[in-house]
Amino acid sequence: MCLFTTRGSFVARIVGVLRRAVLRGMSYDGGSVTPEMVIWTAFGAALALAVTSLWGPQILAAARETLFK
Repeated sequence: MCLFTTRGSFVARIVGVLRRAVLRGMSYDGGSVTPEMVIWTAFGAALALAVTSLWGPQILAAARETLFK
């Protein structure tokens, strides 16, 4: 299972869309926090926790095996 090609790029696209949505919401707002922003932030945190719990050990193992030249 290669995490960084198919699923990794899918997760990166989701995170990018969420980040742009939050930044766009903050740019239109006068600095207050809207319920929509709270929901998106909670969704992003839940997604990060899910990814970490599912693939965290595999990501750490891959990082330990990586050699930089």
